[in-house]
Amino acid sequence: MKEKAAGTRAGVFAECWGISSGTHWRWVSGKCSEYRKKAMKISEEVKLRVIELDRRYRSTWDVRSIAHVIGIGHNSVAKIVREARGPRPKRAKLPHDGRTRFLYRDVMWSSDFMDLHDGRKLLKTIDEMSLHRLGWDTTEAETADSVVEHAETIIRCMGRVPLIWKYDHGSQFTSDKFQEFLALHKILPYPIPPRSPWVNGRTERDNHEVRNWLIETEWKKLTGAELDRDIDEGMLMLNYVKPRAVLGYKRSAEVYFAAAGIRDWKEEDREHFCMNVEDLKCQLGRSGTEKTQRKAIRLALQNWELYEEWNERPEDARIVNRSTQKNISD
Repeated sequence: MKEKAAGTRAGVFAECWGISSGTHWRWVSGKCSEYRKKAMKISEEVKLRVIELDRRYRSTWDVRSIAHVIGIGHNSVAKIVREARGPRPKRAKLPHDGRTRFLYRDVMWSSDFMDLHDGRKLLKTIDEMSLHRLGWDTTEAETADSVVEHAETIIRCMGRVPLIWKYDHGSQFTSDKFQEFLALHKILPYPIPPRSPWVNGRTERDNHEVRNWLIETEWKKLTGAELDRDIDEGMLMLNYVKPRAVLGYKRSAEVYFAAAGIRDWKEEDREHFCMNVEDLKCQLGRSGTEKTQRKAIRLALQNWELYEEWNERPEDARIVNRSTQKNISD
């Protein structure tokens, strides 16, 4: 108003400030501050109506659906609902205290592929009880033929067949050719859940150790034969030289070939075990699912005293597999 008293026109004043004359007069009259301070008042009746609809249709309606029915903004509905529900509960983190142990060798073998820095694939199979690497091969691609050839070579060289074969959901393992190979040797399949490498923890840990062994070779220009030689040296070192804390600081080969870890299987025993698994699948229901297959196999292994699982909180949570477990080779 001082500008008006001084003879300054509103248009000139607004041009100096870079605003319109209408905005200038709203500032002068105080209407802008009134609009800014004005807040929509929602009655208690509307709030109760919002809370009622939220409780009734919580599983299907969101705040926009309630706002459309009531006739208010969705932000207002969200604020009312947030005040009525209170703070959202947080899911408690379960402690990592699950422990498993196989009591005999050749109960479960596990196979997996890992990438090599020269573009090839390394296929290897370990025994779940002793972590002994039964065989390894380098391939150009992950194919069913390479998996079957790898498995047949191990069975021919070792002279024994496992009860269960564990693998991931790769097409090379779920292929008809590999499944026919398992059925021919009466081996039960144990596919882990899709995209769940932690279920195959022993194999993933072994992959990590092999990668650590091959770190130095990544910066060298090695031929395929030289890289295969380094892989063979690393596998033999992990089998026969490096002690494992989870095995009571014994070597994988020492535990695998120990007499205490050997159990002779007859053909009748294998058939009875398979029948036990099928009976358990029927008892659990939905016998065609992979989850039921895995659960039935674990229960059958416990019934036959081949496998143990329990919950145990380690003294040092950072080290999950220490010598708190009893020695499986004794």
